[in-house]
Amino acid sequence: MKFSNFRRPVAVFAMAAVAALGLAACSSDAANSGNAGGDTGEVDFPTKSVTLIVPYAAGGPTDISARALAQDLEAELGKTVIVENRPGASGITGLSEVATAKADGYTITYTTGDSFVQSELREGVPFSFDSFIPVAGTITQPYVLVTGKDQGIADFAELEKLSNATYAVTGVGTPTHLNTAMLFDQLGVQATAVPFDGASPAVQALVGGQTNVAMLDVSVAMPFVTSGDLKALAVYTPDNEHLDYLEGVQTLEEHGVDTDSMTLTVWGVAAPAGTDAAIVEKLRTAALAAAEGSNFQTFTQANYMPLLTPEAEATWYEDLQATAKKSVAALEKFGISLS
Repeated sequence: MKFSNFRRPVAVFAMAAVAALGLAACSSDAANSGNAGGDTGEVDFPTKSVTLIVPYAAGGPTDISARALAQDLEAELGKTVIVENRPGASGITGLSEVATAKADGYTITYTTGDSFVQSELREGVPFSFDSFIPVAGTITQPYVLVTGKDQGIADFAELEKLSNATYAVTGVGTPTHLNTAMLFDQLGVQATAVPFDGASPAVQALVGGQTNVAMLDVSVAMPFVTSGDLKALAVYTPDNEHLDYLEGVQTLEEHGVDTDSMTLTVWGVAAPAGTDAAIVEKLRTAALAAAEGSNFQTFTQANYMPLLTPEAEATWYEDLQATAKKSVAALEKFGISLS
């Protein structure tokens, strides 16, 4: 799977955005939903800087990709785009601020889909999917199942020979946590999740032999796979495609794993519900063009994070709601508590 396969023509998306927003403006149901106000006529926007809220700490993939996107977004909008980090509570803190911001297009968010899903996974979250209107989906992140070089696990088939297996997770209830729980459940192997506070300590534990395996973001795992400290056993990718840079590594589906209940992470831009449709249209056109910009492209290719396909981008926010339902079902099935 080459990154070029994921590139999308901006003109196609811009036309799709105009058509979709035009239909929404003509629909009484859309008008009553509160997801976008006004019509799609000309609007003088932006006339000042735009604030892009990132609900995670500086230095992580969401922050770095947001800053790369912001550089290209500035060129498209003709105004400064200020990236502000609002970390806390798995993205809830930052998204809460955006949900209650004035719906004028000047405060928007760029974040992973995992933060939106929190509203369905936890009690007392002060926002829901209806609190936002999607602007544009951008990238996704393939996952790779890895083991330490000294674990003695030569290939995927040997996972079924494990008893009382352990797997590192970068956070409780994350997609990689739930995906790995489902994997071992299908294999019929008793396995225990060992949670860590982020990817770095999880990788260190895996390299050090403290856990048997982990499902990691490809961007996190690749330096260690390249160095030989970790061995790739399988990949989980959009459309279950192979990864060119992990030659010979099969997908989970090719190993007979049913991935229908598993999920991948996506990133995207969203605005507060009620933002004028014409403003959303301008933001969407600019964001899709920015995703094709040199700064963002440099980031995605360096970090193994392909752009969403046109089909996936068109439904990214709706797909997140389906992801939330899958995650809730998995939490209940495996008795995982997020409290």
